[in-house]
Amino acid sequence: MLRSTFQLIDGIGPERESDLWSEGVTTWDQLSSAQPQHSEVLQQAEQRLDARNARYFQDILGSRECWRLYADFQQTTAFLDIETTGLSPGNSYVTMVGIIDYTGFTAFIRGENLDELPEALEKYSLFVSYNGASFDMPFLDKEFGRVAIDGQDSLFARSAHLDLRYPLRRLGFKGGLKKIEQATDLGRPSALSGLSGYDAVRLWKMANDGEPEALTTLIRYNAEDVASLPRLTDMMVDEMAYGTPLAATIPPTFPEYDTDTLPYDSGLVRCLTRSARSRY
Repeated sequence: MLRSTFQLIDGIGPERESDLWSEGVTTWDQLSSAQPQHSEVLQQAEQRLDARNARYFQDILGSRECWRLYADFQQTTAFLDIETTGLSPGNSYVTMVGIIDYTGFTAFIRGENLDELPEALEKYSLFVSYNGASFDMPFLDKEFGRVAIDGQDSLFARSAHLDLRYPLRRLGFKGGLKKIEQATDLGRPSALSGLSGYDAVRLWKMANDGEPEALTTLIRYNAEDVASLPRLTDMMVDEMAYGTPLAATIPPTFPEYDTDTLPYDSGLVRCLTRSARSRY
């Protein structure tokens, strides 16, 4: 998809790119032949793509067009979601991080293996989150003592980050992740569908208070949220690329992760769901 993207060149914006596509110029090679003055920039882009440098393309294209990176970096993409004890990294902390990649789902748990997360993140070219730019990334940088001035010392400084909140908003989908799952019919109904971030906080407290299956239930809750991110990404890329030459390079659907393989306490979920209903 990136090899059909021309907005990485100064002076080529959305309209000019669309004009070039209409003229039959749809690849870097074709553009370099038709307009040799761009050859140097395109050669550099080719080198960076061969080197799997996703951050280079995010820096050039900006967050608005970052969705185009997914096709070329899908196999080194991590879908990520965190759980915390509150809404602000100033007075709360990360309890767990769930990641789905081509190998499956991995849970990084506070007090168990959360300290292994920074090293684990190094192998990814692209991170996909929902509202991660405002929530997940600041929490994780605070957790690991990073001072993300202009993003330079962030855990994610060497990788690209696609925050689904923004391209989905361009497609008309607003609100929280669960609301969008329902609107797109891409969520997977389960007994845990009625739980919220507030319940994730309660589950962590219960786990620390000795509730036997609270942690496994929290992990399952997180995994269900993470598992929806590849489905939303695939849908979003299809919609954004529709009717353009970019559609010819849409990648295969990301492998589905079956969250049913993860255990949870059904009685605990029923208790939390009843409690949630009583609050409204």
